[in-house]
Amino acid sequence: MQYIKNPAVTEEHLRNFASNDYYIEAWQKNSKWNWGAFWLGGIFLLYRKMYLAFIIFLAANIFMLIVTSSVNLSTIEFRALFMLLLNAPLAFFINEIYLRHAEKKIEKIIKSNQDEKIQDYHIRKAGGFNFFIPYTVLFVAPICLTLLYVNLF
Repeated sequence: MQYIKNPAVTEEHLRNFASNDYYIEAWQKNSKWNWGAFWLGGIFLLYRKMYLAFIIFLAANIFMLIVTSSVNLSTIEFRALFMLLLNAPLAFFINEIYLRHAEKKIEKIIKSNQDEKIQDYHIRKAGGFNFFIPYTVLFVAPICLTLLYVNLF
């Protein structure tokens, strides 16, 4: 349990938050790579309910898009390269980022609830994953934007 920096948080809290043992094992081994984050990028952050991290990642993507467009590097190859330049660090650091995210959320829940059953419920609810938002971002939003664009122009 040396990977846990917050003394109020236990491994059981983290197991309930992450909703599977993959992250417990990754944190114990100090694993530095996450293929899901590498291939999915920001969608992975939404899936794991890391909304602030998603906004930061999205801002970095927009910045890279502006930079590539302004210096005429807007070809698909350069954009793919910049996506790799953003997704690789995300994949390398995401396990640690997710651990610190979980610890902060769990600590807040523990401080606001004294009953362990209520704590457990709120920890499970705050953690885990969200399938609806990434699905909406990947599939529903592009369709709606396309329909809006077609109807306006």
